Amino acid sequence: MIDPEALKQFAITENQIAVLDALKKTGSIPKAARSLDKDIANTRKLIKNLERRAAKKGVAPHRDLTHQTAEGFNAKRISTAYKDGEPILQWVIQEPEKQSIREKIEHTITGLTDDLTGLKKPTKPPKIVDSDYCALYLIGDHHFGMLADSEAKLDDDDWDTKIATETLIKATERLNQRVGNAHTGVLVNVGDFFHADSSKAETSAGTRVDVDGRISRTFKLAGRLFQFLIDKMLETHQEVIVINVRGNHDTDMACHLSSCLELLYQKEKRVNVLQNYSKFIHWEWNNNLFVFHHGDRIKHEQILQTVIKHLDDEWSQCKNRFCHLGHIHHHQAREIAGMHFEHHGALCSTDQWHSDSGYGAERSMTAIVYHKDYGEDSRVKIKIDAI
Repeated sequence: MIDPEALKQFAITENQIAVLDALKKTGSIPKAARSLDKDIANTRKLIKNLERRAAKKGVAPHRDLTHQTAEGFNAKRISTAYKDGEPILQWVIQEPEKQSIREKIEHTITGLTDDLTGLKKPTKPPKIVDSDYCALYLIGDHHFGMLADSEAKLDDDDWDTKIATETLIKATERLNQRVGNAHTGVLVNVGDFFHADSSKAETSAGTRVDVDGRISRTFKLAGRLFQFLIDKMLETHQEVIVINVRGNHDTDMACHLSSCLELLYQKEKRVNVLQNYSKFIHWEWNNNLFVFHHGDRIKHEQILQTVIKHLDDEWSQCKNRFCHLGHIHHHQAREIAGMHFEHHGALCSTDQWHSDSGYGAERSMTAIVYHKDYGEDSRVKIKIDAI
């Protein structure tokens, strides 16, 4: 096993650092786990994952590997020449990091949840709710982790993780106070919640973007933010549905977020995190069919055709049909062949590129209340100026 101190540079969470400190102090994984009141098997798995991460970077001193690869590279092949049992020459062939979506999800879940499965204990439900209604809280493209400096733009709007957190919390709290006592609250992220999709500060397609710090820190802060939003909604609604649509900026990160939230709220039966492996997500509630898509690289007519083809039973059983989208950062609504399409505005400011290109729209967040039989009942919109 590698010296815990050597593994610290590969730890990305406070929990991992705490485990390594305990391991160094106690000298064994079982003792370290017991000292922190953690599961021994999970602690051993955490250490193994850190060792694998270190080995990919060419660091495994107990195996005579001491030359770490450059930033953004992994060790492709290592050859060592020995004389009398001692290494005398070593060749380290490096290549750019390559990770499948599955590996990214597994590493993110391991690193950011560790033994957090079911950590959130059930909370007391509200005393009075109206089962005839549900409320959708629609988070427009939030671009969490984006860095926008007003000094580099025509407008005066800054944006970073702190501003993004405070803005979304305040908007959600105000909407929560005004949607009434609907039985079900649906927290909908319509995509591009994250500004970047990797530690390379790039979108899913590889476009470079301006970011506010490391991706691991951004993800951790986003997890805390969603916990606050969900817990707030649990105070008002009997049931909370969480939907994270995969955007063109965060195709992978949106999956990571849903996976971690699902683990976190495993013991809270009033929270249901819908799977988002597909760009299309649908949810049926009484006489209402809801379809969610980010809206990138697809027309409304194509969405309609896809829904009719693959959700024909749901289409025929539901009188009210809605499709909620993001992507364009401003409000747009139309009805096609019995389905209501609506793009939602965003709270975030523009980054330098979009500001220089003349883009911009009203910054707002909307909550829509639906009746179980008749569809949309009412809506509330909170503008950024009122927050």
